Amino acid sequence: MNSRNDFYQMLGGVGTALVVTVISGMVMWQKPAFAEVMVWQLLIVIAIFMVTNDRIDENRVGIRRAALWILLLLIFSLSWRIPTDIFFIYTIIWVACTPFYLSAKSCWAWLLLINVAWYFVRSVVWQDANPLIQTLLVGTFHVFALLSATTAKESQQANEKTQQLNRELLATQHLLGEASRESERTRIARDLHDLLGHHLTALTINLQVAGRLISGESGEAKEKVDQCHALSKLLLNDVREAVSELHDMPSLDLRELLEITVRDIPRLKISLKIEDQLQLDDVNTAEVFLRLVQEAITNTLKHSGAHNATIQVYTQGEQILLNYSDDGNGCDDLKEGNGLTGMRERVERLGGKLHIESKPNFNLQVTTPS
Repeated sequence: MNSRNDFYQMLGGVGTALVVTVISGMVMWQKPAFAEVMVWQLLIVIAIFMVTNDRIDENRVGIRRAALWILLLLIFSLSWRIPTDIFFIYTIIWVACTPFYLSAKSCWAWLLLINVAWYFVRSVVWQDANPLIQTLLVGTFHVFALLSATTAKESQQANEKTQQLNRELLATQHLLGEASRESERTRIARDLHDLLGHHLTALTINLQVAGRLISGESGEAKEKVDQCHALSKLLLNDVREAVSELHDMPSLDLRELLEITVRDIPRLKISLKIEDQLQLDDVNTAEVFLRLVQEAITNTLKHSGAHNATIQVYTQGEQILLNYSDDGNGCDDLKEGNGLTGMRERVERLGGKLHIESKPNFNLQVTTPS
């Protein structure tokens, strides 16, 4: 989810828990178990806050995942001690959170176990007269909550996929634009060199010959020939300088290209560091860098669980280096899929090298000739 939706999810869960706390406090007011109930529910509210707060780094220390199971234990411990129907709302909140932590099969399995547990609590602990009917009624709320949460997660994933495709499309469009401009500059430079350059060279030679033919003469004719000869040489030098500038002009804005690629990545903050004097003229190299960054970000989001990543691009001697690293968990045995394998082949075709490390976190470094 994006940060706004995450905040609304946390607000909804904590707000609902607080309402339940207030209502149960009013019910238990002036009863001996009032203080105990409020302490239990305070712990439940804290646990819900931790489960729904995406700012807590669950992937590094497991706090949110641990809070999820502690929350379930707190709910049934409270229900075991205090027979109040309203507490089933807490398990509805718990079920609504599970799609963001567990697989779909696990979510439905736990929903079934929770309803079995509620049936046991009602029939054995609370001595309810109609435990089955009450459990079935409450179970429908749990099913609805799980379906809604699953739909929200699928919508989140579809939205993130759409955003990813849009970023890739914009980056590719930018790259194609740069390639088109480079091709146009090359064509203009070639035309200037092949057409104007050759004609001016021929004109200069003819003016030299004309100058020699009238070398023994004086007057306006010789003066005009000498002026034309000087102008032709000056124009030829200007054309050569223009052609050289067109060839030397940096054709790619790598910083803008990568900024488009890393913009608004969900759940991942990316720091982009590009050497100020870096010039990249080769479109093929730029495309390889672009695809490598996209593939690295995809691997981070799928497997690493990182919250931060850094991209560095700089020159070292006659080479250009790109380094990507994150602060995720990494893995002991990295198996390169089709994406990374394809990238390695493309880097090698450029005469470069690709090095990947998966411990202690994901790190990718590519070196290409400048």
